[in-house]
Amino acid sequence: MPGSREINKDKQRAPVRIVLIEDNPGDVYLFEKTMGARGIEYVLILYLDGRHAMRAIMEPSFGVPDLILVDLNLPQRDGFDVLSTIRKEPRLTGVPVGVLTSSESTKDRRWAALHTVDKYVIKPATLEEFIDQVGSAVEELLALRRNRNAD
Repeated sequence: MPGSREINKDKQRAPVRIVLIEDNPGDVYLFEKTMGARGIEYVLILYLDGRHAMRAIMEPSFGVPDLILVDLNLPQRDGFDVLSTIRKEPRLTGVPVGVLTSSESTKDRRWAALHTVDKYVIKPATLEEFIDQVGSAVEELLALRRNRNAD
Protein backbone atom coordinates (compact mmCIF):
# COMPACT_ATOMS: atom_id res chain seq x y z
CA MET A 1 0.00 0.00 0.00
CA PRO A 2 1.50 3.41 -0.93
CA GLY A 3 2.53 5.56 2.04
CA SER A 4 2.43 2.72 4.58
CA ARG A 5 5.22 0.78 6.17
CA GLU A 6 5.65 -2.00 8.63
CA ILE A 7 7.54 -1.23 11.82
CA ASN A 8 9.26 -4.00 13.71
CA LYS A 9 8.85 -2.82 17.30
CA ASP A 10 11.72 -4.98 18.56
CA LYS A 11 14.14 -3.18 16.26
CA GLN A 12 12.61 0.19 17.12
CA ARG A 13 12.94 -0.26 20.90
CA ALA A 14 14.58 2.75 22.51
CA PRO A 15 18.00 2.11 24.01
CA VAL A 16 18.10 1.70 27.78
CA ARG A 17 19.58 4.56 29.82
CA ILE A 18 22.29 3.31 32.14
CA VAL A 19 24.00 5.46 34.74
CA LEU A 20 27.49 4.18 35.55
CA ILE A 21 29.40 5.79 38.41
CA GLU A 22 32.94 4.51 37.93
CA ASP A 23 36.33 6.21 38.07
CA ASN A 24 38.43 3.48 36.44
CA PRO A 25 38.65 3.93 32.64
CA GLY A 26 39.56 0.25 32.25
CA ASP A 27 36.34 -0.83 33.96
CA VAL A 28 34.31 1.61 31.84
CA TYR A 29 35.91 0.06 28.75
CA LEU A 30 35.08 -3.46 29.97
CA PHE A 31 31.51 -2.38 30.68
CA GLU A 32 31.10 -1.02 27.15
CA LYS A 33 32.60 -4.24 25.71
CA THR A 34 30.12 -6.22 27.80
CA MET A 35 27.13 -4.27 26.51
CA GLY A 36 28.28 -4.77 22.93
CA ALA A 37 28.89 -8.50 23.45
CA ARG A 38 25.42 -8.87 24.97
CA GLY A 39 23.78 -6.85 22.19
CA ILE A 40 22.25 -4.38 24.63
CA GLU A 41 21.35 -1.06 23.03
CA TYR A 42 22.14 1.59 25.62
CA VAL A 43 22.94 5.19 26.34
CA LEU A 44 25.68 5.51 28.94
CA ILE A 45 25.55 8.34 31.45
CA LEU A 46 28.97 8.23 33.08
CA TYR A 47 30.18 9.94 36.25
CA LEU A 48 33.82 9.62 37.28
CA ASP A 49 33.41 10.57 40.93
CA GLY A 50 30.81 10.51 43.67
CA ARG A 51 30.51 14.27 44.10
CA HIS A 52 29.53 14.94 40.48
CA ALA A 53 27.20 11.95 40.47
CA MET A 54 25.39 13.12 43.61
CA ARG A 55 25.08 16.67 42.29
CA ALA A 56 23.60 15.41 39.02
CA ILE A 57 21.22 12.96 40.69
CA MET A 58 19.72 15.71 42.82
CA GLU A 59 18.89 17.86 39.78
CA PRO A 60 15.25 17.52 38.68
CA SER A 61 16.45 17.48 35.06
CA PHE A 62 18.41 14.27 35.78
CA GLY A 63 15.39 12.23 34.78
CA VAL A 64 14.82 8.55 35.48
CA PRO A 65 17.31 6.07 34.03
CA ASP A 66 16.60 2.37 33.49
CA LEU A 67 19.52 1.22 35.62
CA ILE A 68 22.15 2.66 37.96
CA LEU A 69 25.50 0.95 38.65
CA VAL A 70 27.80 2.30 41.36
CA ASP A 71 31.40 1.50 42.27
CA LEU A 72 31.98 1.70 46.03
CA ASN A 73 35.52 3.07 45.82
CA LEU A 74 35.08 6.49 44.24
CA PRO A 75 37.01 9.74 44.59
CA GLN A 76 35.53 12.79 46.34
CA ARG A 77 32.42 11.00 47.67
CA ASP A 78 32.37 7.25 48.04
CA GLY A 79 29.82 4.87 46.59
CA PHE A 80 28.11 4.48 49.96
CA ASP A 81 27.19 8.19 49.96
CA VAL A 82 26.01 7.95 46.37
CA LEU A 83 23.84 4.91 47.11
CA SER A 84 22.29 6.62 50.13
CA THR A 85 21.45 9.65 47.98
CA ILE A 86 19.95 7.50 45.23
CA ARG A 87 17.73 5.58 47.65
CA LYS A 88 16.46 8.82 49.24
CA GLU A 89 15.48 10.35 45.90
CA PRO A 90 11.74 9.68 45.28
CA ARG A 91 12.15 10.11 41.52
CA LEU A 92 14.42 7.05 41.47
CA THR A 93 12.13 4.70 43.38
CA GLY A 94 11.80 1.56 41.32
CA VAL A 95 15.04 2.05 39.38
CA PRO A 96 17.24 -1.02 39.85
CA VAL A 97 20.55 -0.23 41.49
CA GLY A 98 23.60 -2.44 41.33
CA VAL A 99 27.00 -2.27 42.96
CA LEU A 100 29.93 -3.02 40.67
CA THR A 101 32.99 -3.21 42.88
CA SER A 102 36.26 -4.95 43.65
CA SER A 103 35.28 -5.19 47.34
CA GLU A 104 34.65 -8.70 48.59
CA SER A 105 34.04 -7.39 52.12
CA THR A 106 31.16 -8.97 54.03
CA LYS A 107 30.64 -5.60 55.73
CA ASP A 108 30.20 -3.89 52.33
CA ARG A 109 27.78 -6.59 51.16
CA ARG A 110 25.70 -6.20 54.33
CA TRP A 111 25.63 -2.43 53.97
CA ALA A 112 24.48 -2.77 50.34
CA ALA A 113 21.73 -5.19 51.35
CA LEU A 114 20.52 -2.85 54.09
CA HIS A 115 20.29 -0.04 51.53
CA THR A 116 18.21 -2.21 49.19
CA VAL A 117 20.82 -2.60 46.48
CA ASP A 118 19.34 -4.99 43.93
CA LYS A 119 22.59 -6.68 42.89
CA TYR A 120 26.13 -6.78 44.28
CA VAL A 121 28.70 -7.74 41.64
CA ILE A 122 32.40 -8.21 42.31
CA LYS A 123 34.40 -7.11 39.26
CA PRO A 124 35.77 -10.21 37.56
CA ALA A 125 39.44 -10.47 36.60
CA THR A 126 39.14 -11.49 32.93
CA LEU A 127 37.23 -10.05 29.99
CA GLU A 128 35.31 -13.30 29.49
CA GLU A 129 34.24 -13.42 33.14
CA PHE A 130 33.38 -9.71 33.07
CA ILE A 131 31.15 -10.17 30.00
CA ASP A 132 29.51 -13.23 31.54
CA GLN A 133 28.98 -12.00 35.11
CA VAL A 134 28.40 -8.29 34.57
CA GLY A 135 26.36 -8.94 31.42
CA SER A 136 24.11 -11.36 33.31
CA ALA A 137 23.73 -8.89 36.17
CA VAL A 138 22.76 -6.05 33.82
CA GLU A 139 20.23 -8.25 32.04
CA GLU A 140 18.71 -9.32 35.39
CA LEU A 141 18.51 -5.70 36.59
CA LEU A 142 16.90 -4.53 33.34
CA ALA A 143 14.36 -7.38 33.60
CA LEU A 144 13.66 -6.25 37.16
CA ARG A 145 13.00 -2.73 35.82
CA ARG A 146 10.59 -4.06 33.20
CA ASN A 147 8.78 -6.11 35.87
CA ARG A 148 8.47 -3.09 38.17
CA ASN A 149 7.09 -1.01 35.31
CA ALA A 150 4.53 -3.71 34.52
CA ASP A 151 3.14 -3.65 38.08
